Amino acid sequence: IGLALARERAPHAAVEVAARTTEAREEARDALEAIGLVPPRVNVHTIPEALYFVRDGVVFATGPGRALGILDFAWNDYGRPGWCRTLHPRNPAAARSCEGDSARARQDFDIALAQHLGARVLPSPLVAEGGGIESNGQGRMIANAALVQQRHPGRPFAELQRLYAQLPGVRKVIWLPAGLAQDPPLRATITGRHVAWGTGGHTDEFVRFADARTVLLAWPDEAETARHPVARLNLARMQRNFEILSRATDATGQPLRVLRLPLPRTVERRVVLSASADPGWSEQWSAAWFPAQERRREGDAVMQVAITSTLNFVIANGLVLVPGYLAHGTPQATQDRVQRVLEQAFPGRSVRFIDAITLNWVGGGPHCATLNEPLLR
Repeated sequence: IGLALARERAPHAAVEVAARTTEAREEARDALEAIGLVPPRVNVHTIPEALYFVRDGVVFATGPGRALGILDFAWNDYGRPGWCRTLHPRNPAAARSCEGDSARARQDFDIALAQHLGARVLPSPLVAEGGGIESNGQGRMIANAALVQQRHPGRPFAELQRLYAQLPGVRKVIWLPAGLAQDPPLRATITGRHVAWGTGGHTDEFVRFADARTVLLAWPDEAETARHPVARLNLARMQRNFEILSRATDATGQPLRVLRLPLPRTVERRVVLSASADPGWSEQWSAAWFPAQERRREGDAVMQVAITSTLNFVIANGLVLVPGYLAHGTPQATQDRVQRVLEQAFPGRSVRFIDAITLNWVGGGPHCATLNEPLLR
């Protein structure tokens, strides 16, 4: 998927790749050269703190004088403390053991990248990831209230609202109650036997600004809502989000233009819970990762739902690169509607599709694995 992303983006914008070691840098250069990508269109840098999902690890901003800045958010492994409290609500010691050293275990990629680029570091006390920050660059930001509260267990929501409103360039935050149902906090049950590995509701999976006034909102297909319980949950959530966005305004007081972008057909696979599952990035699952009241047992079979979304697109100057799901059951008519809506939202840009299912199983997508530097004027 990384090579495919680079190949599609390179004709439209220079691609910068971060590698952790000199050896990894050379391997990346060889792989890129093998598909015809060489400097200056593609450059590989050695940054020991590099992450795979760079979007989540770094949020660009502009500081005083339109200088390049990077927001230094706190990190708690996608809300792991709150997730652990859910697993062990009556056992604080077990919750702390489950939490581990999630905050310090992550290397400080944002600081390292700021130093590498000569960008100013803009500190924030908030716990946040790039995939959960959606701004139009002109004073308006959209945030998922459920995600923000999950990242800050026990912290008053009024205080969190105040801190979000103090972020650089933000004059008003539009709060939406929930994201996609298939994007729960870490590994969790969606409904019944359906489970997923998610972020807790990153905005880049369900709501995106196309310009200062235009908002794209994920919308499940009518036939899919009749077929699948997860799609029905999504319809109820997105209807509520649509109501809120329809009453919101841009910085000039004009109503937002809300476009509904079709979601793909639900993609799922059968997995069996195993006591030997690795709690890290293994695709295995364990009964221990569910609250006791759910009565999961090792050997039980569940259905893992991928976090498939056409909203996790990447913009690169004249290109909009969108996750495509024709190979995974989405009808051609649905993808055609996605293309028409995006061409309406991004006039003059080419809309292309890329298969990102390998990232979708672990809560990611093309936008999560890339990072756009702002144009400084």
